[in-house]
Amino acid sequence: MPPPSSSSEAPGAPVNLRGELLVHGDGTLAFVACGTATERTVGAPLASQLLDAVAAVNGAVRDSLWVEFSADTAHGEIVARETHFAAALTEGSRCDQPREAFDVDAVGTEPFWRVTLDSTQLVLERPEPPREMVFDAEPPETRGALTTIRARRLLGSVHELKLGLLHEPCRDGMSDAWYPYRAEVRLGELALHGCARR
Repeated sequence: MPPPSSSSEAPGAPVNLRGELLVHGDGTLAFVACGTATERTVGAPLASQLLDAVAAVNGAVRDSLWVEFSADTAHGEIVARETHFAAALTEGSRCDQPREAFDVDAVGTEPFWRVTLDSTQLVLERPEPPREMVFDAEPPETRGALTTIRARRLLGSVHELKLGLLHEPCRDGMSDAWYPYRAEVRLGELALHGCARR
């Protein structure tokens, strides 16, 4: 799945959006896309990931936040479909940050780790040596809500890395950011847990 963007697509196809989601006092949601100042009302079904993300990041549906999500935009309305990421605005707008160039971005804390997938390689980053390990990725396998990506390498003492993505909401304990996936990384006997987005 490509990273979220704000470009338009074919009519009827969902559009990936990124920007600020404003929560007004009456509970209505408005979206301001990166590069614009125009507020557009957002409709979100009661069982929407977007409402879950707002509540998870803010503790209640009351504050504004940064979001990346896909939506139907027919007839000038925005109707949320799938939420890719949400975070508090405490660090300001993320519009000036480049879009992630990865198919999957998984992170965890205590200890910090990050795994990215660019369709051909899984890369594990950690603060302790070896700081970066690159593995050749096999095609993802999906069974129900679980996607597993296995990757191998010939060099070094560790030859296999496995990334599991469970499609259920996850909150990063350090940043309180909201992700649509729980992540588990298996590196030999080591198991790392965190959150992920696609």
